[in-house]
Amino acid sequence: DAKATLVKLSGNDRATRLADVALAWNIFQHFYPYFDVVQTDWPKALRDALTSAANDPNERAFLDTLRRMVAQLHDGHGGVYHPSDEAGYTAPVIFGWVEGRLVITDAAAEGANGLQPGDIVLKVDGKPSLEVLAEREAFISGATPQWRRYIASHQLRVGVKDSEIKLEVQTQNEPARSVSLRRNIQAQDKDLQETRPSKVQELKPGIFYLDLDRIKDEDFQTILPQLEKARGIIFDLRGYPKVSPVVISHLIDEPVQSARWMVPIITAPDHKGITEYNTSGRWTLKPIAPRLTAKIAFLTDGRAISYAESYMGIIEAYKLAEIVGEPTAGTNGNVNPFVLPGGYRVTWTGMKVLKNDGSQHHGIGIHPTVPVPRTIKGVTEKRDEQLERAIAIVGQ
Repeated sequence: DAKATLVKLSGNDRATRLADVALAWNIFQHFYPYFDVVQTDWPKALRDALTSAANDPNERAFLDTLRRMVAQLHDGHGGVYHPSDEAGYTAPVIFGWVEGRLVITDAAAEGANGLQPGDIVLKVDGKPSLEVLAEREAFISGATPQWRRYIASHQLRVGVKDSEIKLEVQTQNEPARSVSLRRNIQAQDKDLQETRPSKVQELKPGIFYLDLDRIKDEDFQTILPQLEKARGIIFDLRGYPKVSPVVISHLIDEPVQSARWMVPIITAPDHKGITEYNTSGRWTLKPIAPRLTAKIAFLTDGRAISYAESYMGIIEAYKLAEIVGEPTAGTNGNVNPFVLPGGYRVTWTGMKVLKNDGSQHHGIGIHPTVPVPRTIKGVTEKRDEQLERAIAIVGQ
């Protein structure tokens, strides 16, 4: 039987690990489009990864080696995934980075052991919070600090079923206390979501809220007759949209284009001789009636990446609305996955994206026209300060 004689390659095998590092490093060396703007010593990343791979005790340890190498790309799409990394359950709280502190921003009704929004997390499993986040961020590829911090804060929640996380927390000026939580919420199924209004809601007479992370095109079409008569509309893009760009077509009087999407045409190794890009994939959006004439604001923050930034880039370039909140993740362009021997799935950005005016997007992102950082006081009071500011803007 031919199948029986096939070699099963595994990260438990030293030769496979060394080959994987060489394969992955070379793909990035010749095809990653952002070495001109990221600050990284890529030859050193190869030496470090080979040294680590040679000594890794098993396939799970090697996953960390690959993640450390990919982190050197500073690519928000960069990641390495493997079946040995079981982490399908979450703790019943959401962590956020607010005013330079790790903070509980939401807590489930059950299982949070008295934790409340605004509680400051001083230690995680006995280590200072900042140290724990920094350790995790060494394995996270991100073009901006806000994306790495978001992913690291999320990863604290995640682990195997019923694994425990021990926190030292402080509520305002009270003494610090210890709280243990279990990761027992199935991540895909019933995961805790941050508190927001309904996905489509009239917040005040004539002022509407639409959460682009949750609505689909049919939801938008259903509410469109009411939006036509609205005084103000707030679109929430603090995350990743589920809706098509049709929304933008109702905000414009003439056609608009997305950012510059540029697929490099590689004709020589080591990034020598890149002179051409395929730019044919760029969106051109045409106006669709009715044209919404209400005052408009978009909410965004460091969780908005990729498709979300394609959306926000048009809003920014054509000044279609106020942008309220915090800077986006600063990574856009098609994701190029490949699988290495041993079953390691690697993702990265294969397309170069520049802003509409030709300036750098990678590592910069979309910046708000109205910056509104979250505050611990606001989180404690269960207020959405960014939404409050947007309501004030569109209600003027």
